[in-house]
Amino acid sequence: MQRNCLSLRPLLRGAGELGLFGAPHRLFRNSAAFKYAAAAAKTAPGKLPPKMAKLRQRFQADNDLPIFLKGGSMDNILYRLTWVLCFLGLAGDLWLWAGYIIA
Repeated sequence: MQRNCLSLRPLLRGAGELGLFGAPHRLFRNSAAFKYAAAAAKTAPGKLPPKMAKLRQRFQADNDLPIFLKGGSMDNILYRLTWVLCFLGLAGDLWLWAGYIIA
């Protein structure tokens, strides 16, 4: 049985005017999570919104890609940039330690 994302709202009303992390609720009205929860509330129980169904189909496709690269070209760029920055940090660390040992 699928739960409605907005079913926790009555429990959170006791928190007063402050929302998640102590920020006012109005800051989160335009967030993606709030929009998804509103769209999920409008659909029938057990049925996904169309955008969510499309994302589910894309990320569960059997195309031999790891999950962290299925988001498209931006995921690929961020993945490679992360590796480059890790190797640069490691090289800088080795350079620093080599300077202490040799000098």
